Amino acid sequence: MTETAAIPIYEGQDFYVPAFELKLAGRPPGQDVVRDILSVSYKDSVQDIDSFEITINNWDAATRQFKYSDLTLFDPGERVELAMGYRGALRTMIKGDITSLRPSFPAGGGSTLAVSGLNVLHRFRNQQESHTYVNKTDSQIAQEIQDRLKIQIKAPNASDEPVFKFLIQDNKYDVIFLMERARRIGYDIFVKEGDGSASSETVLEYVRSTNVHHPTYRLTYGKSLIEFSPELTTASQVGQVTVRGWDNVQKKAITYTAKREELATKGVGTRGGQSKIEKSVEHKAEIIATKPVESEAEARKLAIEIFEGIAKEMVKATGSVPGLPDIRSGTVLQIDGVGDRFSGRYFVISTTHAIGDSGYTTQFECRREEL
Repeated sequence: MTETAAIPIYEGQDFYVPAFELKLAGRPPGQDVVRDILSVSYKDSVQDIDSFEITINNWDAATRQFKYSDLTLFDPGERVELAMGYRGALRTMIKGDITSLRPSFPAGGGSTLAVSGLNVLHRFRNQQESHTYVNKTDSQIAQEIQDRLKIQIKAPNASDEPVFKFLIQDNKYDVIFLMERARRIGYDIFVKEGDGSASSETVLEYVRSTNVHHPTYRLTYGKSLIEFSPELTTASQVGQVTVRGWDNVQKKAITYTAKREELATKGVGTRGGQSKIEKSVEHKAEIIATKPVESEAEARKLAIEIFEGIAKEMVKATGSVPGLPDIRSGTVLQIDGVGDRFSGRYFVISTTHAIGDSGYTTQFECRREEL
């Protein structure tokens, strides 16, 4: 990966006129409503369902009445579309439903109303399901769930996917079961919204973070990167991971031990002194005996994916930049200007985009994944 693959945000880009567009039930609200909006924010994560929040002035000084808390305009269940960015260049951030209203009646100052909600995945938590999957891979299981949920799912379809002879979904929401399966095979899962056009649609994507090779942006501390706070910890790091199971057909134990050299994630890399860090944890081991496996190939895959998950927790960081709607969970950033150990490739696991009195800012949480 080279730095030229990333876009430096401080070259030829306009950050002077932050803007947002809000639609309720597919239509923009009136200009009087837009003028009452004090702030909008959007949060996404590879672990949780994406959410939004709109804070609106709830007090009419002329009539001395509350403006919105008693109206049905922002009732729970109403469909919301939120786009954010800069004048002339907005990106759809979320399409979802209002789930919460929080009016504020302070001792001093005017009343406000906070309207919040979740993206389309929230709709799929309406009924728990029980299903049995026979001789299927995770991608084939995702296809079955796609047909039930009526949403496009972009699954990995990797050549090395194990085939499960018998797998049970026991009284779980389809979307929760899908997220659990994605994490077990080492994939992050997130919603990719359409671009707002009539032909675009929402897609649920599986992404293995180590397979994302092109960073969205190159951020340099002191230029485009407002602040950056990394943390390196080896408290949970190990030198190997062993998965143990039992083959009921051949009546023998199944065991596989994954070593650090099998990992795609290389921590802080050669420049950051990764070899010395690995020596400090090589005597530590983790043994997994509680997750069922049916073959040595499945045990190997599970051991490596568990090990990858542990390795990805070694360096985590938070940062903030001028508002950039293209920085989302599931993207990769190239961070520069913070020294050899902490400069490099980072995978974004959550973001918060906010437009308010101070303009448009993007805060993100990421983890170091040098390849």
